[in-house]
Amino acid sequence: MRKAQRFSWWMTTTLHRFPANSPYEDRLQATELAYLFSSERALGSLAENYVGLPF
Repeated sequence: MRKAQRFSWWMTTTLHRFPANSPYEDRLQATELAYLFSSERALGSLAENYVGLPF
């Protein structure tokens, strides 16, 4: 269950903009997205988590 919660938190914070974020948090988000789309392993992990985690 914790893995699913962590993934949900990560997806939310990675894919959504939050008006209260500082410029630093916005740069962290951009860096995370840049890494995600530049790494086959990161994309594979995203896909694996997205389709479901074993309980």
